[in-house]
Amino acid sequence: MGTFKQFLDEKQLKPETLVRLSSQLEARAEDDRKLAKQRSDKRRDKEKQGKPYAELGIGKPKSGRGVSVQQVTAALEDQPLPPKVRGKLVRAVNAVLSRKGGQPVDFKALFGEVPVRKGAAAKAS
Repeated sequence: MGTFKQFLDEKQLKPETLVRLSSQLEARAEDDRKLAKQRSDKRRDKEKQGKPYAELGIGKPKSGRGVSVQQVTAALEDQPLPPKVRGKLVRAVNAVLSRKGGQPVDFKALFGEVPVRKGAAAKAS
């Protein structure tokens, strides 16, 4: 049994709860839509194209996607997951724990020594 599964069993958390809560946490709000519009406008504006987003004061919007059932199942089976998926799972678990009055956890407490899944290497130009 994996570290993530043991943690969920110990804290009596259901995977369905994590999926539902993650989709709520990662859902785009009006502020996120405004940020996405500002980033899009910046890319189109010839004068601003060379400047980084941080310099213009444009933050990064939420992705709008929570974790899927397949991703939670993979975490339960201790399969390697990408860093973004792990981050979303940690946020969902911490949201549940904060509602129950528990302490927040980090990556190591949830996933132990399971390696991070790496994507394909970028092509050299």
